[in-house]
Amino acid sequence: MHTSDQKIPCPVCNTSILFDVKQLLSGTQFTCSNCYASIGLANESKNLVQDTMEKIEQLRSGSSRGQLHGK
Repeated sequence: MHTSDQKIPCPVCNTSILFDVKQLLSGTQFTCSNCYASIGLANESKNLVQDTMEKIEQLRSGSSRGQLHGK
C-alpha cells in the first residue's frame, strides 16, 4: 500500500474502499468492490481535505525528526 492510500467504509454496505488521496483530490471516484457504489470528493471539500493532508504530512515529518534527535 502506498503512503497516500487510505480506506473508507462504503456508505452503502460498509465494505472498505481503498482510495488514493491524490487521485481523490484530482476528482477521481472510487467504486466499492462489493456493491459498486461510488465515492468521490465534492468540489467544496477539496480545499479542506488538501489542507488536512498537508498538516498530517507536516506532523509526520516533525515526528520523524523528533524521534531521530531523541536517539
